[in-house]
Amino acid sequence: MEKVAIYARISTDNLGQDVDRQLHEVREYCQRMGYEIVEEYVDEGFARTTRNRPALDKLIKDARQRKFHLVISDELSRFAGTPNLLLNLLEELKLWNVHLVSVKEGISTNNAMGELVATMLSAISKMELFNLSHRVKSGISNSRRKNGGAWGRRTNLTDDVAAQILERRKEGWGIKKLAKEFSVSHQTVRKVLPEFPDAASSSPQVI
Repeated sequence: MEKVAIYARISTDNLGQDVDRQLHEVREYCQRMGYEIVEEYVDEGFARTTRNRPALDKLIKDARQRKFHLVISDELSRFAGTPNLLLNLLEELKLWNVHLVSVKEGISTNNAMGELVATMLSAISKMELFNLSHRVKSGISNSRRKNGGAWGRRTNLTDDVAAQILERRKEGWGIKKLAKEFSVSHQTVRKVLPEFPDAASSSPQVI
């Protein structure tokens, strides 16, 4: 019976993220495949772009000891959120003949094609975030031009802060936490986020 490890991760408990759901789906997958689950590694409160995570570090350590042959996550972004980070982790695991399986994408990195597809998907995810950030910055700049340099009420919001809000939202931060972290109003956060088009299109009030 193939020995496997499960890896799960969430950034926060917002946006309906639930580590138990991830674990349940992967456990069911392992049962269907007839895999033996050696251990479950869970990181809570860590961004996908962060390399230093306690559970991930322990997983790598156990991989060196060849405790399992596969690492299974419900999707690639749980494991790594950038192509470079993903490639580095895959290369590290390959040293001990350990491979990554993503249930959602149906990908296994035990061959060159699987590694290529995984890296491409990671790059696409990063590009989507970049494009969102670019569109928001462009919209803010356009609003400022139309309103004599101001964008909405006097606020701490800058192009850089808007980009950071998008990044944190992608990681699962909620509206309340974003507003508190960047010292802006809830409405300002909603104007930045593409999922609230009504807020973004409302007329800014300049003071």
